[in-house]
Amino acid sequence: MKSKKTVIFIACIAAVLIVSVAVMALIGKKGAGDSVSAAREYLEASMRYDTKGMANTASDKIRQQLYNTGEIPTVKELIKALNKSYAGVPTGYEGKKITFTVVDEYVSGNTGYVKLNVYVDGEKRFTRECATVKVGGRWYYDGEPEDK
Repeated sequence: MKSKKTVIFIACIAAVLIVSVAVMALIGKKGAGDSVSAAREYLEASMRYDTKGMANTASDKIRQQLYNTGEIPTVKELIKALNKSYAGVPTGYEGKKITFTVVDEYVSGNTGYVKLNVYVDGEKRFTRECATVKVGGRWYYDGEPEDK
């Protein structure tokens, strides 16, 4: 009887550990779940100078452009470089509500196109066309579409 309780206890502990690891893996993932979210999250992060948000949703191409050395930096390296660039620079969007509406969206395989209207405190500020790319099951902002 005692060994049966021990086995059940160990199985419960193992199940909790497996669920914890799965949750941490999902929380720690870079990128977004879909093309629109990748574009929206990157744009909002860039407007707010949220360097972690930018680095986490930027494709390799965009990370390379932002790093400006010809290398593709790690997310941590890019965050450090962006923090240095934005140090002491006010964002202009502090405390403002940023929202988006989807004007157009197209996804074909691992590439996407999203056109968003961007509103700040309910007022339309601009429209942005974004390319997105799917890598490893996650979506990343990939700049402006090349065939504009």
